[in-house]
Amino acid sequence: MTAQVKSERLVFRARPRFEIDGQSELRLNEDLIRLETHQNEDGLARLEAVFKNWGRVSENSGTGFVYFDGEILELGREIKVFAGEVDNEANIFRGIITAIDGVYPESRAPEVVLRAEDKLQWLRMTQRTRLFSEFTDTDIARDVADSSGFSSDAQAEGPSHTELLQLNQNDLSLLRERARAVDARLQEQDGVLLFRPRREDQPEPIQLTRKNELINIQVCADLAYQRAAVRVHGYSVADKTGIHETADASDVRNEADNSGRTGPEIIEDLQPNAIEYLHLEAPATSEEARTLAQARLRRRARRFITARATTSATPGLQAGSKVDFVDLGAWFSGIYHITQIRHTFDMRDGLRSHFYAERVDLGDSI
Repeated sequence: MTAQVKSERLVFRARPRFEIDGQSELRLNEDLIRLETHQNEDGLARLEAVFKNWGRVSENSGTGFVYFDGEILELGREIKVFAGEVDNEANIFRGIITAIDGVYPESRAPEVVLRAEDKLQWLRMTQRTRLFSEFTDTDIARDVADSSGFSSDAQAEGPSHTELLQLNQNDLSLLRERARAVDARLQEQDGVLLFRPRREDQPEPIQLTRKNELINIQVCADLAYQRAAVRVHGYSVADKTGIHETADASDVRNEADNSGRTGPEIIEDLQPNAIEYLHLEAPATSEEARTLAQARLRRRARRFITARATTSATPGLQAGSKVDFVDLGAWFSGIYHITQIRHTFDMRDGLRSHFYAERVDLGDSI
């Protein structure tokens, strides 16, 4: 059966299941007390899970600590977490165990806390100083992936840099910096480093409604961070001339999935002099300056409409997913992009997904 984001079942099994180094571990499933995963578009997903750590390891053993023998949990092992029913089960985390805590409460059984991060963590282990000559940001991402043992899926558009210096900086910080510069999304999936356009074409949005899986939502339209334009200035040594590039509301229009008014358009009508000037980025070419201006304005514009929501039974939602809220009224109904998501499980609420989403345009009130 093909997995889907939302289950069609009336009764939903909330408890996640675990694999350690590719082996299913039923004991972890049963001993789980609570769990939380985090993922965003800037890379490095993480997990924290709490398990009961007292009982019989086997029928012939005495009672004692369950997870301190290294048979199941061990630093450095790969862990996968799956959640959902048979028709919508999804992998909500995959990474490496990096920390294990022993917890000894006063009034309940001992617990073990497991923390893990995805493989992007290895990119922050070494500080580097090196010079990239005639590299695009996509080339840099591919080079970092290759030197760190990753495959790469790098397709973000951007200028070629005559010289770009990585100065005593770890590779994760470098890639995050370059992703912001060219408006790219950074993630790791099954050993593949993704460096792709943040708003690339996606499948049809996932519909969410307050009548079913959408538990609560708060939406805000805020002009405080909006600007009519962004202007970037620099100097071209090769051409011995100044660089002056501008991004305006027209550079955001193609992201208006709901055909409404964008933040830059509204600000342009209210206060056309509300312009951001960037003087410290030191672009070497007009193309680089133009890319910087567009990326900054788009980041601002996407924060015009923000949503904070909680759903049940939707483990397939992830950072980068496109969702369609169908019953929020004329202003706020429509398509949003998830920027960060947190999947949680506990004994009271079961499995829930908490996420932030954004969009550039306000719906028409007519």
